This record gives sequence, structure tokens and C-alpha cells, in this order.
Amino acid sequence: MSRTHRRATVGRAALVALLVAATLTIGEPAHAASAFIPVADTFVTSADPGTNFGSKVYLKADASPRQVTYLRFDVQGVEPGASAVLRFYAESSLRAGVEAHQVSDNGWGETTVTYTNAPAVGAAVDASGPISAGTWVSLNVSAMVPDDGPVTIALTTTDDTAVRITSREGTNKPQLLVPAPSSPSPFVVTATSGGYQAVSQTTGQTYAGSLKFVVERAVSDLNETGGGTVQFAAGVFELGAEYFKLVQISDIAFAGAGVDETVIRNYSSTASDTEPFNFTGAFGVTVRDLTVSAGGPTRSTSDALDFDEGNDVLVERVKVTAARGRGIVFDGKNADWTSTGNTVRDCVVVGVPGDGIELLASSGDTITGCRITDVGGHGIQINKSSPTADQPNKKATRNVVAGNTITQAGQDGINVTSGDDNEITGNTITDSSDDTSGRDGIRITSTDAVSCDGNRVWGNLATDDQTTRTQKYGLNIASTLCHSTVVGPDNVLTGNLVGPIRDVGTGTIYPSASR
Repeated sequence: MSRTHRRATVGRAALVALLVAATLTIGEPAHAASAFIPVADTFVTSADPGTNFGSKVYLKADASPRQVTYLRFDVQGVEPGASAVLRFYAESSLRAGVEAHQVSDNGWGETTVTYTNAPAVGAAVDASGPISAGTWVSLNVSAMVPDDGPVTIALTTTDDTAVRITSREGTNKPQLLVPAPSSPSPFVVTATSGGYQAVSQTTGQTYAGSLKFVVERAVSDLNETGGGTVQFAAGVFELGAEYFKLVQISDIAFAGAGVDETVIRNYSSTASDTEPFNFTGAFGVTVRDLTVSAGGPTRSTSDALDFDEGNDVLVERVKVTAARGRGIVFDGKNADWTSTGNTVRDCVVVGVPGDGIELLASSGDTITGCRITDVGGHGIQINKSSPTADQPNKKATRNVVAGNTITQAGQDGINVTSGDDNEITGNTITDSSDDTSGRDGIRITSTDAVSCDGNRVWGNLATDDQTTRTQKYGLNIASTLCHSTVVGPDNVLTGNLVGPIRDVGTGTIYPSASR
């Protein structure tokens, strides 16, 4: 998926900074750029059209009642045609995000402008994605800063819930960075005597504090400048009860020194999701060469690596040794979410209470070369969304699960539920149904009367070599709503508790020769 298709915004959401501590002050810019603070800022509202709000410590944008934020900067000493980024601090969340607009009239007064006499708002030049409270948000406003002089930017939203932004009278003041900061990639994260630090190897910018703080600040800087790498040194990195909350990030790699060389670890008993890698909007993200341990009491939706709205993500050479729920999850079920084009390869998942890997309403993904052992749920599950999801009964389709080794899955080794055109090939599955009786090596089924069509099963070994066998069938096509499943002749499905194949599907195809 190309970057231009990752979110339907005006142009493209330039760069959305990540969640940081709500008390954080912006300080000096991390890169070689001039940082201009507004010389005037305010907001106006149709609900009170004659009132001025120029002295407030906050700004607001809303669609109903209509509220518009205005910021004016006095830009001096910059190169003609320089790039520019507007950076502001959101005190509240907003699903629809905000748009930045050109304003040609710079003559308005901070203490006199009202909705009645406010300058006209011009065309939008950039838009953010969804905004989370406590987030620095960046917008590309290069088109508005052609030269020295006054620049007015208006912020609007199509959301009928207001977003609150810190004004120049507040602590986390807006900034106009000209030129746009250069990339600080890579940031190297190491332990210190007092906690952790993340140090840019190109700009020298250093963040010190908790692991959550330094990594999220490094990611924020990288996200503002087009991506880059967060490199973890060898060692054990302790999050405590915290976790990385990573929102709407693009083209960022999280790289360790190797599996079992770099360990990212947390432990939490809170009644909420506490994934060490908790993504909401991950585009072109990579996680590689490290181990993740997510400890705490079992919670079905709290995993080790959770990619909500993950697209074009690569997870390679990652080991998961503990999770409260599943090991690795890609989720595309919520409103407007896509989840496609992801790759998991050469991973290890061991001992988690839920599924090893789940593709939930996620399509066009590939899982190859992984070893999954002693999980409580399915080894690998390809699953539709629930009937009550924002995108109800959304199928997982066109996924490839190839060359994986799955041993002692608590339920099915590989499970496809109401998914279409998935390829299950060359996997070795042994001793499934270790925790839940009556499960199979490979099961293709349906639920909620949603069909499963055109799935292909080729070249797999699904058997049980235990003294007391538990894996019921090598392959179970368990529903008449599963149509036209293709079962190749080169599967080895013998040695199971009951038999090699159970087939109640409709129109199952058994070719006489291998592909």
C-alpha cells in the first residue's frame, strides 16, 4: 500500500507525533530549524459570534458549533521556498483530525477578532489523522511560507467534537519550524544509571528518562521527519507496568541487537490492554531482531505486539516469550481501518495463553518460517470480525501461511474462520488440541453464517506423535458454508486421534496431482 493511500486526507496527513507525557514542554527544537512562536493566536466560535477569546491558554476547533483556530507567525531570516512544519500540542482527542488552511489576511488582532469579523479561511494544505490527547501533532505547511513576513494559519475540523489545543499563553506553545527538521535517524536506546536514554546519531538530540518516554520521544521526532530507526542496544529493557503507545506512525523501524540479545519487557495486572508494542495506525513499520515479554494476568485482548490498522508492516526475527493474550495480532475491524500487506517471518512464539498469531479482518498478509510452541489458543488464526464490530463480519482474505512449524497449540494448529482465498502450504503441525479437546491440525470453518470460500491446503504435514494423541483430525473442513476448498494430494494428514480428514464442506476440490 502506497503512502498516498494510507489515509484519505487533504493531500496526506504530514506527520502525526506520538503520545508523550502530558506535562512535557517542547523546549528547543531537536533539529537545525528556526522555531517561531505565534505572535498572535485565538479561536472564534459561531456559538458566541461577538466574543473574543484571545487571552485563553487554549485554542479550539470544532465543526458544530463551528470553531476555528487562528495562529499568526512573524517569519524572518529563512530561505525562500523553505519547507515548514506547524507543530502543536493537543490536550484532547479527535477522531477526524484537523486541517491546516491558508489565510491571506494577516491584519486581524488577537484581542479583537471574533467569529463575526474573522478573516476568511482559504484552501486546506494538509490534514492530520486521528488525534490522541497528550499528543504533539505536526502538519506540513510549506506552501504557506514562501518568504519572510507574517503567516496566518487556520485550523478546522469536520468532527462535531471539539479538540482543545494549547495556545501561546500555555506551557506547550505551538511552533512553526522553518525549515522542516532534518531526520535524526537513527536513535540509539541504551540503559543508564538513572533509567534510559535515546540519542540521535545524526543531530545529537538526547532524551533521558523512562523507557516509554525516551522511545516515544524518539519516535515522535522520526515521525515528523519522514521515518527512521529506533535501535535498541543489547540488554533487557524494562517498561515496568508501562507500554509503548504508538499512534499513526509511518516508516519507522524498531530494531534490536538480535533475538534474546535485546529483550523488551513489561508486566501489568491492570484491567486494560498493556501491549509493549501497542500500535494504532502503523504504516510501513518494521519490528525486528528482538524478544518481547509481556507479563501479567491473562487478558484475552492484551497481546505482545498489537497492530491495530497495521499496513505494510514487517515483523522479522522477533521472539515472543510471554503475553497476557495473543503473541502477534493484526486487526482491521474498526471503522475506516484497513490491515493489509503485512509480513511476519522467522518469528518464535512460545507459551502465550492465546493465539500465537492472529490475522483479524486482515488481508493480503504473509506468515512464513515461524515456530509456534505451546500456546493456549490456535497456533495461527485467520479470522473474520465479529457481527458487532464497526465493520461487521469483515473477512480475512488472500493471506499466505507457509513453511511454519506449530507444536502443541492449545486449540487448532491453523484455524481459518469465515475467510476466503487463503493459502495454507508447507506447514508442519503436530500435537494440537493440547488444552482444548476436539481440535485439529488444520481447521477451516465458518461462524455467524458467513461463508469460507476458495481456501487452499497444499503440502502440509499435520499429525500427532504423542503417546496419548490429542489432535483429532489432520484437516477438518468443518462447515457446509466452506465452499470450493482445494486440498492437494501432497498433504500428509495421517496419525491423528480420529483420522486424516473430516470434510463436510461444499464442493471441495481434490486435485489428482500436485501444483
